[in-house]
Amino acid sequence: MPISGRRHRALVEDNGRLLAENAELLKQLTAVTAERDARDDIILELSFRPKATQVEPLGSGWVPASYARASESARALLADRVELLQQANMSLPGVAA
Repeated sequence: MPISGRRHRALVEDNGRLLAENAELLKQLTAVTAERDARDDIILELSFRPKATQVEPLGSGWVPASYARASESARALLADRVELLQQANMSLPGVAA
């Protein structure tokens, strides 16, 4: 099916625009994937931390402040991640608010 020069030019321009948009979307996908992988690594690292709380001998119940701070930091980090996941799930098409 023959096409006019004007139509051909319009198709070439559309193709160029779509290729540029595709390249931009691939850049965004790469950035988002890297961010997701970094978050997954953090969560994986947190999941491998020892579960038992170290205490002083004779069961005095003393917990070093650094362990308490690390635990609070981990909880805050996980809470942020849960909030991000909830926001992402709610933004999916077909999910009722």
